[in-house]
Formats: sequence, C-alpha cells, structure tokens
Amino acid sequence: MIVKELRLRNFRNIDSCILKFNEGVTVLLGQNAQGKTNLLESLVFLSTTRSHRLLYDQQMIQDEKELCNLECLIQDEKEKKIGAVIYQKGKTLLINSQPVLKSSDFIGKLNVVLFSPSDLEIFDDSPKERRRIMDIEIGKCSMNYMHHLSKYLKLLKERNACLKMNRVDESYLIVLENQMIESQIEILIERKKFFEYCNKTISKFYSFLSNQESELKMIYESCVTIDSKEQMKRDLLEQYNKNKEKDMLYKMTSIGIHRDDFYFLMDDKKVELFCSQGQKRMVILALKFSLVEYIKSIEQKVPVLLLDDVLSELDSQKRLNLFKLLDNYCQTIITTTEMVDGFDELHNKPLVYLVENGKMQAEEGKQ
Repeated sequence: MIVKELRLRNFRNIDSCILKFNEGVTVLLGQNAQGKTNLLESLVFLSTTRSHRLLYDQQMIQDEKELCNLECLIQDEKEKKIGAVIYQKGKTLLINSQPVLKSSDFIGKLNVVLFSPSDLEIFDDSPKERRRIMDIEIGKCSMNYMHHLSKYLKLLKERNACLKMNRVDESYLIVLENQMIESQIEILIERKKFFEYCNKTISKFYSFLSNQESELKMIYESCVTIDSKEQMKRDLLEQYNKNKEKDMLYKMTSIGIHRDDFYFLMDDKKVELFCSQGQKRMVILALKFSLVEYIKSIEQKVPVLLLDDVLSELDSQKRLNLFKLLDNYCQTIITTTEMVDGFDELHNKPLVYLVENGKMQAEEGKQ
C-alpha cells in the first residue's frame, strides 16, 4: 500500500495543500508548531476515522470555517481515492467520491502505523486506554472484530441499565449474557492472534534498534483463559454467575473483555517498573515495527509507517539502527526539526518537504 497524494483544506493550521509522496521515505522538515504533526494526523484520521490527538472531530476544522476536507490517493491492488468532509454537526466518509454509510466499511482502507511521543504514556495509562489502542490496531485488520466489539459494547450498556433498575429482570440478564458471551469469544480469539503475531517479532526489533539482547513480550490479561470456544463459553458463564450478586449490588458489570488489560515484560520484568525512559521508547518503536508485520501477515498488504519526532531522543547509534531498518522496508513519512546524520544511509534519497506555518514546499534537490 502506497500513499501517492494527500490533499487538505481548512485542516488545522493548513489552509490548503497538495503533497505527493515517495514510495520510500518522505521527510517533513520544520520547527515545532508549524504543521508537521497535523499532516500525519490527517493520515491517521483517514485510516481510523478519528484523531489520535483530539476528542472531537470538529476541533480539526480551522477557526471560522464551516468544514474541512481530507483526501488521499492510495495505490493498492488498484488506485483508490478515500476522503472525509468534517463539518460542525458530523462527518461524511468517501471512497472514490461515494459516501460510505458505515465507518467499519472505511476503516483500514488506508492502513497506517503511527509512532508518536505520546505513545510512551501507554505504560502509565489506564487499562481503558491500552484497550483502546489494541482495539484500533485489531479493528483496522478485522471487520469481524469491529462488528463484535460494537455489538458487545451495546449489550454491555443494556446489561448495566438493567442492573440499575429497581427490580432486576434476571431472565433478561441471562439473555444479554448469552449474547455477550458469543461476541466476547470472537473478540478474545482475535486478541489472542494479535498478541501471538506481535510477540513473534517484537524482541527481534527491540534488540536490533537498541543493541541490547533482551526478551520482550506483551502479556494479555483476560478474565478467562483463551481456549476452545466451548471452554470459554463455560468459563464466562461461570464468571457471570459467580459475580451476579456483586454486579447487582454495585449496578455494573464487573467481568468481561471491557475489563481486560495487557503489559510488557522485558526479561521477565515489567517494563513500566524496571526500564528507563530510553528503553521504553525503544519498546514502543519495536512495537510499531511489530504492528507493521502483524498487518502484513493479516492483510497481505504493507501499511504506511508514520514516525512523528522519533529522532530527537535517540543517540547517533540508535538513529543509525533505525535508518538501517527503514531502508527499503515500507513507505515511511517522518517528521523532524533537522536533517540529522543517518538519512544518507538510505539507498533511495528521501523526498523532503519544508514545513512552515502550515505551508509545504519540496526542498530543492531533495526529490
């Protein structure tokens, strides 16, 4: 998958722009607060239908403008145009200029993997935030996952509403629980597959990037063991029965995939407790490359890698390792405040855009 062109209008601090991209590495070069990250944010939005930085879509519309437009030309099996119009009361998603009714039919048409400095918050964030990250990454590759996650969350809302009633209808609770179990089993199977794929490669990437031989693993914590469908059904039923009185007392559902979590182990020690900030940054970078491999395995397509301000906290050796890894790896768009040593290690010279006050210009001699 290749992003060939990006068009934006009234988006963040960008009045209007048309950018063409290299199949290899494209560099967005400029000082802070000039619009580099906004360009990456637009691609994330076109991949997931949401910003990775803002709660509300409307915050991406320029002040005093009624709407903003995002449009991206991508090359997959064939050329395809995807876009979005965000206005004050909603948004319209488009594929080849035709409106798309369901977000699930749009998500993942452009598949990107983003590294952002804020990703380091994953170690201290709430389980809810870690689940959100996991759900986004799996959802980009699986419509079945998105379907069952959406269904489960609706059923969960119904069950919690039922628990809040003065007189709880226990027969209705059983109906809801059986439907919730059906969706949870499908979700758990996909989550297990996700962690298995990532764990195949994450240690390899960490060791290469950091020059430190370590065993890195992602550990998924669930309310039940992910086993056969029949066993999971029995275990979930047992958990609902065991916790029913507690749920009725506190008027909320205490078990289920909405309570699950994951964490990282390095050499059998929890990363958030024992690793330095530099090591944590390398863990996140290794995770991003593992996500690329996961998407390649599931989709049989290579996603676009977005690296936002990845170089500023890396020493010269780690930067060199990163560039060696990027060389002929996948289409990559990287933001930086300066052209550091290492770019010249790439066999194909990067395309460089100078970004200043929301305007982009291809740097002469860098195309």
